[in-house]
Amino acid sequence: MNFSYIEEIKERAQQLSELVRTKSDGNAILLPVTKGFGAREVQAMLEVGLTKIGESYAQEILEKRKMITDNRIAWHMIGRVQRNKVRKLSETVDLWHSVDRKELITEISKYKKNSKILIQVSLNDRYQQGGCSPENVPDLIEFASDKGMNVEGLMTIGVDQDIDATKNVFAELGKLSETMGLKEISMGMSNDFEIAIDYGATILRVGRSIFGERAKK
Repeated sequence: MNFSYIEEIKERAQQLSELVRTKSDGNAILLPVTKGFGAREVQAMLEVGLTKIGESYAQEILEKRKMITDNRIAWHMIGRVQRNKVRKLSETVDLWHSVDRKELITEISKYKKNSKILIQVSLNDRYQQGGCSPENVPDLIEFASDKGMNVEGLMTIGVDQDIDATKNVFAELGKLSETMGLKEISMGMSNDFEIAIDYGATILRVGRSIFGERAKK
């Protein structure tokens, strides 16, 4: 990993941020996802003014938190969370994206009452990537609010290699968010973030388009 690589990812991040800002009329943000990358990549994002960072794995977010003490960072946990990891993550995570069940809400609220969360919604029968059914969303929002949580919005995942199905998923989440009166819509990744903007996304979870392919484990 050399100097030119770091400059390259900084340039990509700046270009994508400008694209997102322009295309969304300033309503969406780019969330760099540093899963599988290191502290240098996180630092590079800070250097171009991107202070919200997405992570998928508990161990990675905790390791990077130790290495980077810059208090500008707001860590977003975007991956599925096991309940036994919540306690360690509770003081680090600023926004939980993948909350989809009451047991997880209860666990998060144990350690930080006013945690900010997104409810993950499953709108695609083809893949099981977590998420509650749309019918369960109002109940989960009420349950979380009763626990003192701040439900900021909804999150979903598009359909890999199927643009039409992805558009349907994003359209449904946009309508559901509007119905529930929520402000944040987390949807769209490297393959489909521009589509997501068209359907009202406010948080775009982008990794590969900034950092390139992750090393095979």
